[in-house]
Amino acid sequence: MDLQSHKTIINKNFLLLILTLSSPILLIAQDTIDVNLNIKHIVGGVSEFDRSKYLIFHEDLTGKEWESDDMKKSFLEDNDVYLGRNNGTIVWEYNNTKEDPNKAGWPDIDFMKTRAQLAIDNYAAETFAHQFEDRYTNMMVGGQEHMYPHGQETSRYGLIYEGHEATAEFYANYLKDFFGTGGSNGRPQPKMLEVINEPFVKAGSLGTTKEEIAKYHNVVAKRVKEMTPDIMVGGYTAAHPAFESNNFGHWNSNWKMFIDVAGENMDFFSFHLYDITLDGSLDGTKTKRAGANIEAIMDMINHYSVLKLGDVKPFSISEYGWFCKDYEGSYNYLIDWYNIRSFNNMMLQLLERQDQVINAIPFVLLKAIWAKPAGADYNNYQSRLLREIGELPGETPHGGYIYTDILKFYEFWSDVNGIRIDTKSTDFDILSDAYVDGNKVHLILSNLNSEDRNVDLKLFGSGSNTIQSLKVKHQYLDGERSTIEITDYTEGIDQIVLNSEATMIIEYNFDSAISINETSSEKDYYADKYLQTINASLAVNFNINNVDIANNGEAILRVGVGRAHDKELKPTLVINGNELRVPEDWRGYDQKNRDSFFGVLEIPVPYEYLQSNNKVSVRFGDAGGHITTMILKVYNQSTEIKRSGFNFNDGADVGIKDNPLNQMRVFPNPTEGNLNIDNPLNSKLSFSIVNLSGNQINQGQLFGSTNTLDISELNNGIYFIWFKDSKNLKAVKFIKQ
Repeated sequence: MDLQSHKTIINKNFLLLILTLSSPILLIAQDTIDVNLNIKHIVGGVSEFDRSKYLIFHEDLTGKEWESDDMKKSFLEDNDVYLGRNNGTIVWEYNNTKEDPNKAGWPDIDFMKTRAQLAIDNYAAETFAHQFEDRYTNMMVGGQEHMYPHGQETSRYGLIYEGHEATAEFYANYLKDFFGTGGSNGRPQPKMLEVINEPFVKAGSLGTTKEEIAKYHNVVAKRVKEMTPDIMVGGYTAAHPAFESNNFGHWNSNWKMFIDVAGENMDFFSFHLYDITLDGSLDGTKTKRAGANIEAIMDMINHYSVLKLGDVKPFSISEYGWFCKDYEGSYNYLIDWYNIRSFNNMMLQLLERQDQVINAIPFVLLKAIWAKPAGADYNNYQSRLLREIGELPGETPHGGYIYTDILKFYEFWSDVNGIRIDTKSTDFDILSDAYVDGNKVHLILSNLNSEDRNVDLKLFGSGSNTIQSLKVKHQYLDGERSTIEITDYTEGIDQIVLNSEATMIIEYNFDSAISINETSSEKDYYADKYLQTINASLAVNFNINNVDIANNGEAILRVGVGRAHDKELKPTLVINGNELRVPEDWRGYDQKNRDSFFGVLEIPVPYEYLQSNNKVSVRFGDAGGHITTMILKVYNQSTEIKRSGFNFNDGADVGIKDNPLNQMRVFPNPTEGNLNIDNPLNSKLSFSIVNLSGNQINQGQLFGSTNTLDISELNNGIYFIWFKDSKNLKAVKFIKQ
C-alpha cells in the first residue's frame, strides 16, 4: 500500500489535545454528536454494516487491467473490498451470437450453449480468481443501450434482433448458461441484472421512446425470471435524476412513467448520483447531490412506489461519485479528492438505508484503457484506481502504472465493521454513524459544510467499560491533494475539528466488549398523497395512518419540497393540532447554482404528539412549487434517550416556540391510578385524554396549580393528555399500568 502521503501523529499526552482546543483555529461553528453505545439502531430489521453492499470496486473476478495478481489480491484483501459490476461481458456475447437458422431475428440458443461452455472452461482455468468468489456475492451484470433492439446489426455475425422478446431470450439464456456455481463449475451466477445502462437519455438516438424502453424492461424481466428466478432484475438505471425540471415534468415522464409501466416487474430500482462540476474546469461551478437533494430523490421514488405498488423497492445505486462535465485536462490530484469527498458524503447518507440499499458502487474503474482518446499519449478518464507514471509533469514517460489517490478511499474504510448503534448530530450538515465490533467502536462523521466544524463528542452507555485507546482517521483536502491524517490517543477525547467537506473515522478501543442491551427501531410511514401544488397561505393536508407507537421514541417529519429560489423554505407545519418549530437549515448546501431547490426538510416532532392516525398540514406564505413527499420517520425505542440540542421528548425545544403549555407536567408516569398535574401557569385549562387511535376517553377542566385525576378505570396502555387554553395546545404522553 502506498501510504506516503498520509500523516501519522502520535499523541501520548492529553495535554496536547487541550492546547489544540485552545488554538484560535477552533473559533468556528460548534456541533454535538450523541453516541449511545448500548443502543442498537435497527432499520427494517437490519443493523449490521455489510461491506459487500458498500465497499465495492466496479470490477469482475477476472478483470484484465491489474498490473499483477499480487496487486489484485493485496487491494481486495488488505482493504476488504468486494466486486460489484460488469457492463461489458454480456455486451460482448450479445455481439458474438449467431442467428437461429430456423427463426429469423432470434439468437441461436445451441450456439450460445457452445460459447457458454467455452466461458465456463476459461473461467475454470483461471484458478487465481477462484479465491475471491466470496467477494462476488452482490455482483451485478448490466447491458448497454445498443442492446435495445432498434434495427442494428450485431458486430460479428450481423444478427438483427427481431424485437423485445428475441433480445429477452438472449438475456435469459446468457444468465442461465454462462454461469455456474464457482471454481471448475464456472463463474458464480450474479445476484442482479440491470437491463440497460442509462437508457432514457439515449432513447432518441435509439429511435424509440422512454415508454417503449420501460416496456422492454418488462419483457426482459419476465423471461429472465422464468429461466433464472434467483437473479434480481431492475432498472431503469437513471443517469441524472432531475425530478424538479420543467415543473416536475421530468419526474412524470421518466420515473413516474417507469414505475407505472414496469415497476411491478422490477425487483429493484437503480439510478446514479453524481456531484458535478459544470464548466469543464476543476475549480468551476459545482452542483451537489450530497445532502437534501439525494434525500428528495430517494424519498420521491419511495413515496410514489408505496402509493402505486404498495411498498418500496430495493435500491441499487450502481454508480455514484463526482465528475467534471467537458473536462479535457490531464490527471489531477483534485479529481481524486472530489471523488473521495463525494464517495464519503454520499455513503453516509446511503448507510442510513441499509435495509433498502442492495448495493452502492463508487464509480471507479481500473485503468479504463478503452477510454483513452485516439492519438493521445495518456488517458484522461476521470475516475481511475490506476494511472500511468508520466501523466504528471516531471515523471518518467510511460513509466508503468501506480495507484491514484482514490486508493485512499478504500484504505480509509478498511477496518469498519460491526453492529450499528444510535448516533445523533445537532446539525443536519454533520452526518454521523457508528458500529460496535466487539470491544471496538467505529464512529464515522462527515461534514457537508464548506467550513471546518468544531464537534463535541458525547458517549453514553459504556457502563464500567473504559477507553484504552483511540485512533482518529481524518480524510480531507490538504492543499490540492487528499490526505489521511492519523492521530492516536491513549485516552478519550471530548472534542474534535472536522475539516471542510471532510470525513472522520474515530476508532475507540475499550477494555472489554461493548454490551448492546437496548434498541431503537426505525420505520418510515408515508402520507396518503404526494406531489401537491403549493398555493399561498392555503394549507395542504396529509394523513399518515397506522403508526406504531411505543413507550419511548423519537420522530422526524421529512417534507420534500421543490421550489424556485425566491420562494420561502420555512413553512408553518402542524401535526395533530401541534405547531412545530421548523429548522432554518437542511442537509447540504443552499442549491443556489441549481435551477431550483429540490430537497427534504427534516422537522423534529415531539414523540408525544404522535397518534396512530395523524393529520399533518403544511402552509407556505407564497405560491409556487410543490410539496413532493410527506414521510414520518419514527424511532421506537426500548428506553428513553437523552439528547443534546434537539430533545425529542420534552417538547419545549422542538415544539412551537414560546408555547406556555410546555411547562405542564404529569406524574407519576407510568401510573397505576392517580395522575397528578402540575400547572405552573395557575390558570384555567381544558383537558382531554385520548388513546393511541385518537379516540377521546375523557375530558374536563383544570383549575389552579395542582390537580389530580383518577384514571384507575382506564385499560393499561399508552395515552395522551391534551391541555388547551385560548391560544395553545400541548400533549403529554403517559402510561397507565
